[in-house]
Amino acid sequence: MRLFLDEIYDRRLKVLNCINNSGEIKSIKKIAKTTNLANRTVSMIIRQFEQELNVQNTVFKVEYINKTIKSVSASNLDLSSIGRSYLLQSTMYKVIKYIFLYDKLDVNKFCEAEFISAPTLSRYRKRLKKILQQCGLELSRENRIIGDEFRIRNFFFLFFSNASNVWEFAVQDYVEIENYFCVRLSQWKEMDSLKQLKFILIIYIGVVRSRKKNFAENAALVGSLDKHKENSSTALLLNYFSLGKNKTIEQVKGEASTALFFLYKEQMIFETIEQAEYEAYFSEEVFPFISESNRLTIRLIDEFFDGSKSKELFLNVRKEVDLFFLVLNICFIDYKIFYYVYDEKNFYHADSVEQVMKEKLTAVFQDLGIFSNIELKMFKREDLLDYMYLAIYSLQAQFKITSYEPVTVFIQNTKNFVREIIEEKVSPLFGDRVKCVELLTPQVDIVVTDVKLPNEDNLLHQVYVTTFSDHDDIQYLIKQIQDKLLENYNRRKMYLQELES
Repeated sequence: MRLFLDEIYDRRLKVLNCINNSGEIKSIKKIAKTTNLANRTVSMIIRQFEQELNVQNTVFKVEYINKTIKSVSASNLDLSSIGRSYLLQSTMYKVIKYIFLYDKLDVNKFCEAEFISAPTLSRYRKRLKKILQQCGLELSRENRIIGDEFRIRNFFFLFFSNASNVWEFAVQDYVEIENYFCVRLSQWKEMDSLKQLKFILIIYIGVVRSRKKNFAENAALVGSLDKHKENSSTALLLNYFSLGKNKTIEQVKGEASTALFFLYKEQMIFETIEQAEYEAYFSEEVFPFISESNRLTIRLIDEFFDGSKSKELFLNVRKEVDLFFLVLNICFIDYKIFYYVYDEKNFYHADSVEQVMKEKLTAVFQDLGIFSNIELKMFKREDLLDYMYLAIYSLQAQFKITSYEPVTVFIQNTKNFVREIIEEKVSPLFGDRVKCVELLTPQVDIVVTDVKLPNEDNLLHQVYVTTFSDHDDIQYLIKQIQDKLLENYNRRKMYLQELES
């Protein structure tokens, strides 16, 4: 959501991200160099943070010398919540919310209400137009968002669902939708509060757009809806959208099928379905991409799931692939536009296992010619790969067991009883992830000792712990074990669980 922040808030978050990113103590000069801001600007921002964040009991420490800030450090800051609070105060957010509620922006009324000039609003308008173009949408001269209705709704959903984790519209609208579905939808209680909020937002977007005569309709989705009217969620949505005034039967079907699509996209529809029934629903006669989806499913199972013949696994992979093509055909927008990202190197870091996964997925897409069969004018290849990468990674977490080598530790100490006590301090913290051994061999990862080992290879990792009661030594030892565990985890293996064929 950084793209939508006012410049003043963007600078503040940039500074805060720099401070919090490493957890290190940083000087004003270093922060200024990293953020490309003036020293004076950085100091002013930090003074503001010092007042705001200390009120929230956040770990934010500022060191002064003669009333001049020398350095600052912070840890465990909730950057997303801070970013959301800034976003709700930003002009761009208010512009988009206004357009959503009233279908277009009345320049005079908006400028008067927000105490800004027309030229200032014009600059925000240019920024919004550029962002919308990245989403395959346009901003008209009348300040209406124009384009495919599904894509417009997906933009509003992604924007508002990432903008805040609380309801930012009229309370009575939330209550009306909640009261209707909480007693009629059997899955309602299975959803956490954030999913309930997203559910209501999807319905609310449909209500607001249809009130302004912006109806959504997709022939394939409506046709599938007609074949499955008996499904409880389908019947419930048809009944709900029938309550609104001035809608034809076809418009009601369009709104119900659109809501179902977005609920399915966000994985909020949980009706159990067998493979035969699923394949009848997602048939090639209705959705032309199914043949390509089948090819990709089989290849993904071969590459990432050892060629398993499990029907359960096939159905789960096929669902994700079908959803990928369905979203791509209807309303794909790169979700990364809606992130608060300041350090892309760390945020998008992939360890060695994840990097191999990405490389294999790229090869699969290229071998099957997926890219050549997709209209790529508004899509980047890496965005499409990221979408499928996350889906496959999630399925691997569900169907595979992760295994990696434990850290082997050899402990010796010149003082009586200390070796056993150090082992007792370490072992419960890490369980079977740490293996304490009696003999020193070349396979030992860490040697814990209070004296330097004679005649040992200098490459051997030795950690000096004077005694078990030395807090700093023990903390350092724990940190070294954690680092080695992470190193081993980055070389992890993933094995498919036993599944029924």
